[in-house]
Amino acid sequence: MKMSIVIKSNILILVFFSLFLFKSNSVFAHSGAHPVRFVSTNGIDDGVCNKSTAPCKTIAYAVNQSSKGDKIHVAEGKYQVEGLDIFFLLSDMVELKGGYSNNFKTFDKSKHLTTIVGIPSSYREKLAKRGFNLLQDSKDIDIKLSIQDQKMLNTYQKITSKIEGPAECINGMAATYECHNIDLQSHIPLNEFSSSPNSANDIWGFVDLNNQKEYAIMGLRNATVVVDVSNPNDPIEIGSIAGLSSTWRDIKVYQYFDSAESKYKAYAYVTTEANTQGMQILDLTDLPNQVTLASTVSEFSTAHNVYLSNVSYADGVALSGLTPYLYVEGSNKDGGSFRVFNLIDPINPQLEVANPPGAGYVHDATSLVISDNRTSDCLNGHNPCEIFIDFNENTVDIWDMTDLSQPTQLSSTSYAGARYTHSGWWSEDKMTIFIQDEFDERDLGVNTTLRALDISDLKNPQVVGTYIGQTSAIDHNGFTLGSYYYMSTYRRGLSVIDVSNPRDMRDVAFFDTFSIPSENTANFNGAWGTYPYLPSGNILVSDIEYGLFVLKLNENDGAFPNSDSSEPPPTPNPAPEPKSSSGSGSFSSYLLLLLAILLATNLITGRQVRHVKRD
Repeated sequence: MKMSIVIKSNILILVFFSLFLFKSNSVFAHSGAHPVRFVSTNGIDDGVCNKSTAPCKTIAYAVNQSSKGDKIHVAEGKYQVEGLDIFFLLSDMVELKGGYSNNFKTFDKSKHLTTIVGIPSSYREKLAKRGFNLLQDSKDIDIKLSIQDQKMLNTYQKITSKIEGPAECINGMAATYECHNIDLQSHIPLNEFSSSPNSANDIWGFVDLNNQKEYAIMGLRNATVVVDVSNPNDPIEIGSIAGLSSTWRDIKVYQYFDSAESKYKAYAYVTTEANTQGMQILDLTDLPNQVTLASTVSEFSTAHNVYLSNVSYADGVALSGLTPYLYVEGSNKDGGSFRVFNLIDPINPQLEVANPPGAGYVHDATSLVISDNRTSDCLNGHNPCEIFIDFNENTVDIWDMTDLSQPTQLSSTSYAGARYTHSGWWSEDKMTIFIQDEFDERDLGVNTTLRALDISDLKNPQVVGTYIGQTSAIDHNGFTLGSYYYMSTYRRGLSVIDVSNPRDMRDVAFFDTFSIPSENTANFNGAWGTYPYLPSGNILVSDIEYGLFVLKLNENDGAFPNSDSSEPPPTPNPAPEPKSSSGSGSFSSYLLLLLAILLATNLITGRQVRHVKRD
């Protein structure tokens, strides 16, 4: 009897642990707890540096192993730095901190001196704030940098110290930025913003229909800032709304005409991964005079993403005959499943849908409305049919959300080489979904990859085309405007792709916002987001390290060099199988849960049989 109780207890623990993994893996896979990486003079530049007992040797190596939100602890000792080490120490690419003991168990920057040699004395104060001690020679003469390092430092100082622009893209350069077919209108570095942020994240925009002024709304680590970009060569910060510190913010805008006041009112909805922040609602109605905090939604504590359906992406106004809804993805509730709120009262959204059957963690989303013969695939033949697309780490799921009382999943689709199904958008003809996988470049060693998913059959979508870029930079977020796809590509900056033929997608233009360092490698820094929907045609880009860019497509440079971008990607060895899923969420979690149940079943059956035989 005692053995039977122990066995059953173990089974329960096993199942509970698997359920915990099932819940936690999808919620935290991308944006939850992040590793600390370690650097020591006794370290070796090998592996991923995430164990204090096996640190790396150089800061540059550790940074290149890092993702958004990671931290790097540097042990006491003397570090002669050059090249990229200099840049990484001065930038805010990741959170670097010196002053740790050799075993990393204690922090005391006065006791455990982490000394840097090789950076000019003008940066002493900045380094001291991060726990580093700057050493000069005995005569207190500034370090003599190599010509290459001095050039890099000069460029870094220029692009981080003052507003730039305008600059035409001529012979592949716009000022200090590599480009093709895109001009620089202006650039605001982070230190020009009033909240003194050390990083930026996502971006959105809109045109105020009261006066046709155009605005950028950008997430910062410590705030959300609103910038008047009506004159793209002279952007003006209107103000910012403070928020809890976070690497992640997401923003969307709703605008409507208030007949009682005979004017348009506009609100920005801001989600963040910062715990207990909730969703801030910014009142944009008094622009260009001020931006204020209208309210904070506390129905959930954190969320990765926010999306507004049935609105114009240029101004946030509801599409004719449709009702706008606010979708929240990746929240701390219901495993990160999507939640739907109405906007009857724009500053007090009310929950309509939570955790519909078949849904799991959702990372990002988009939506479209169809009225063609595909509506026969929708529940009860809804026509028009409101289609919601969720990107949930492993699959692209298509939902019929026409009747909010009956959310219905129509299909769930994975693809070969899936590593982290991050986000995407739909084509102008509404027949294709473009898929951005955030980890395939890093994990599989392929160049920038964008997939085209044909949705002519909503219940059986098929990948029909693959764009392959010229560098290994990671693609992050993208949006379709006409036949072009505007894609933020981290260290490559902004990429513009002709997607008029999803089976043969081609490069059109690029602007490399991340000019220092110049390597377009598979790392998580550089251009986070883009917004191409301003009526003026100006394009907004948020760069994690370098701030806000206002750009303009010119197409004066002719055909894209080496523009054959439609070749199939190299096949990894061994070739990965598409991850299957009956719904949203992490495949590995499903597998763990299944294994636990099977093991538990075997244990129960086997133990009970042996127990009977023994008795």
